[in-house]
Order: sequence, then structure tokens, then C-alpha cells
Amino acid sequence: MHLIDSQHQHRAMQDESGFAMVFAVMLLLVSTLLVAAAITAARQDVGLTRVNSNQQRAYFAALAGVDAYKYQLSANSSYWGTCPKAPVPPATEPVAVPGAKEEAYTYETLPSTGHATCGEPVELTNIIETANSASGTFRIKVTGKVLHSKCGASECTRKIIATFSHPSFLDYAFVSNYELVDPLTVGRTTTECEHYYKERIKEAKPCVSFPWISEDAIEGPFHTNDAADISGSPSFGRVGNNDTIEMDEGYYGGTPELNGNGYKEGGPILLPPETGSELITKAEAKFKGRTVIVLKEGTPGTMEVKNAGKTETRNFPPNGVVAVVSGAGACESSDTPFFPSYTADTECGDVYISGKYTQSLTVIAERDVIINGNLTTTGGSAGGEPTGTATLGLIADKYVRLYHPVKGSCESGITSTCKTEEIGSAQYTCNQENATTAERAATKELGVALNNPIIDAALLSTKNSWGVDNFACGKSLGTINVWGSIAEEWRGRVTCCAAGGDYVKSYKWDSRFEDDQPPEFLAPTTNSGWKIKRETQP
Repeated sequence: MHLIDSQHQHRAMQDESGFAMVFAVMLLLVSTLLVAAAITAARQDVGLTRVNSNQQRAYFAALAGVDAYKYQLSANSSYWGTCPKAPVPPATEPVAVPGAKEEAYTYETLPSTGHATCGEPVELTNIIETANSASGTFRIKVTGKVLHSKCGASECTRKIIATFSHPSFLDYAFVSNYELVDPLTVGRTTTECEHYYKERIKEAKPCVSFPWISEDAIEGPFHTNDAADISGSPSFGRVGNNDTIEMDEGYYGGTPELNGNGYKEGGPILLPPETGSELITKAEAKFKGRTVIVLKEGTPGTMEVKNAGKTETRNFPPNGVVAVVSGAGACESSDTPFFPSYTADTECGDVYISGKYTQSLTVIAERDVIINGNLTTTGGSAGGEPTGTATLGLIADKYVRLYHPVKGSCESGITSTCKTEEIGSAQYTCNQENATTAERAATKELGVALNNPIIDAALLSTKNSWGVDNFACGKSLGTINVWGSIAEEWRGRVTCCAAGGDYVKSYKWDSRFEDDQPPEFLAPTTNSGWKIKRETQP
């Protein structure tokens, strides 16, 4: 009996030993698979880590390319204007990153919106954006590479689009290149007067400055490449705002009231472009010769246009830019705002403009822009701060002028009873009264001189200045209320002398320009002060 049980147990144990063998083999197989999976995963992790590392290296190579471009820009402020690339053709190999083996970069300057290339020929508007909030910026594309590497099936690369910006005219309530009277109005030449304050006083240049007076208020950022002549205590900047007040060569004569904490000397040099010809070319509505435009409030986006003997209502052009150029005949308009004829400029590229707008528009004149009525938008009709998104840009290759007719002899020419001038001096006298429609039938269509005019617009004179026609003639007409921006080559006059003069200034910056700008506006030709506005990865 015991023998039988023992044999039975022995056979059972033999049976279990076979099962254990199977279990051990299965366990070994599973372990092998796990180890293989772990090895595979580890190898994949190593590969992913390598790809990630190479992508990071490519990104830092791209950043090195951005820094290289910035260095070139700081060493040569005109660098961007050559539409540069790296490597420089005919070289084709990417530029090695110093101290980083196998890391390299390339960069190229991108064309502005609407242009296929920024070169051939290189023009300002081929590179610099002129539209909307991008106005005054340009872009470069930088590609960083890790040589002899693979990120998947392709070489490891990363791209950065860097947008460069510098101060725009629209960043300021007021910008001037020279704080001098326009030389043409005082019998001088531009060659005599193209010197900033420190050089003028050293060489005793015979050109004429005139002061900012206590009644003047610039409520917003201010910039001049020159020194400001101060009489009394004019105010610059807004109370409670950190407005930038830049007087590159300081101020003299008095002590201004500087609001905010932004005053500095030695800021960027902001130069008006010499001409607006490129923007005139882009305009989708063009008129030749003297043109009168009235912006129509009741029908948004429309304007009444008088040109070449015809009057018609036109829609704003699709790109929002209107240009007025000179005709083929002789232009008999005055070269200065003194005693201009408002009827003899038939062939001149002059535009007279007034009205109310609720859509954005840019108007550029080959010669003068003459404001002959209030120019307002939503919120601005009573002189208040403009609201909404509609903005207006007015650009003249010569003068931006406030219409101010005066009686007979003053309009027909320079006479001793209307204007006396000592060459090289800014002293004027005039005893004439402001004209009325009854007294001057020739100016009826343009109206009379404006009391307390309101102008909601950005104003730019590329060669001359902003000011008032016949500013030395007539009686006081109150305050010029500008909500916007003013930029000019020379200081223009709006008032003169204790015995004459017309207006005091109230210039307020339209802070909407930070986001809402005219459809197109010219940027400064200065190359200083470029900085990166943003970087994106396409």
C-alpha cells in the first residue's frame, strides 16, 4: 500500500516538473521580450533626445543669426537698406556659428507686403511696411542649422521671423528735424540753415529760430533732432503719462514744463523722407492739378471731388490712398505760405481738404495739402478726443497749410503795407484783416479763415513745414486744435508777434495710433534706434 502511494507521488512530481519547465521557458521569453522592448525604447529615447537636442541647437543657431544681423545693423545703420543676406552671394554655404561646431545660420531680408522681392531695385517701400500697425517695420527670416544631422528625414533646422521697428512719426504728437523757421520764408537757403543748434552757435549761422511760448501745449510725446528754443514755460507731455520728450540737443532760453518722466537728450535722429513719390505710385485714386476734396459724413467712405472743372462723388479707393500730382502746365502757386493764390494753382499738385470721415484714408500731395475746413472723425466734432477706428493721414512733399485768406493786396503780392521783413529775421508786421467771402469772391468755394479749427489727422511735410497761410496778417482766431501727429522738416509758423498773429497751439497726440493708423503713412528714413519688436517661429 505504501509502495503504491510512493510510486503515485513520484509520477505526479514528474508531471509537475514538465509544467515547471514550460513555465520557466515562458518566463524567460517574456523577460527577453521585456528586455528587448526596454532596449528598443531606450534606443528610441536616445534618438528622440538627439533630435530634440539638434532642434534646440538649430534654434540657438537661428538666434545667433538674429544677433549677427543686429550687430551689422549697429555697425552700419544703413545695412538694412541694402536688402542684405547671409551668406553674402555668391557664397552659398551657411555661416558657421563662432565656437559651435557644426552649427550654422542663413538670413534674408523679407520684402514688404505687396512686393515679391525687396531688391532689384532696392526701394524704401520694398522693405519697410507702410500700412496699418506694421507701419515703419521690416522683417528678416533666419534659418538655424545643425550640419550633417537628421531630424526625421530632413536636416535639422529651425526658423525665426524677426520684426524690426524704430520710432514712427505716429509715435509722437510733434516731430521736427530743425527748430528753425523755414529758410524759404526768411530769404535764406536750405544749405545755409541745415545745421543743428550746437553747430549753429559755434559757427554763427544766420538762420532764424523761434521759441515755444508759454501758451503752447504739446500734449503727448515730443521729438526734435535739434534744440528747442524756449520762452516762458510751454508744456510738453501729458500729466499722468510717461510721454517721451526727446530734445536731441537739449533746450535753451527758458525752462519748459516737462510732464511725465520721459525727458532725454540724444535720442534717435528721425528724418522725414525726401519725397513721397513711392507712395504716390501706390495710390489707387490719382488726380492731376488743383483738387478740392470734401469728406462726406452722411455716406461713409465717400468724398466729393472737384478737379479739372468737374465735381463728382467718389468712394475711397480700395487701398485707402489718394494722390494729387501736378499737371502738365505751369504751376504758378507760391513757393511759400505767404500770400498764396488760391485760384492760380490750377496745374499744381495741391489738394484742399475738409469734412468728416468715418473710414480711414491717406491723402498725399506732390506739392501742398491745404486744410480749408474742420477735419474730424467720430468723437472729435466739438474738439474732443477722437474715438472709433477711422484715422486720416495727410502728407505733402512741400507744405501742409491751414487755409487763411487775407484782403486784396495781401493775397496778390508782397507789399510794404502788408508785410515788412528784414532778410534773416523772423519779424513780420501786417495790419490787414482776415478775408470774408463777401470781400474775396475768388475764395468763396474754399470758405473763410477758421476760428478755433479742429484737425483730427496725422500731418507730415517731407521738405518744408506745417503752418498757417499769411500767419503774420490779421487778428486772433483762437486755438488750432490738432488731435493726431505733426512731423515737419522745418518749424512752421502759426502766429506772429504781439501786433499780429492768428493762432495759439493745442497739439494733442492721438493715442489710437498705437493700434489704428492711416492705411499708408511714410516712415522716417533714419536708421538709428532699430530694435526687435517681436520674434515668431513659422
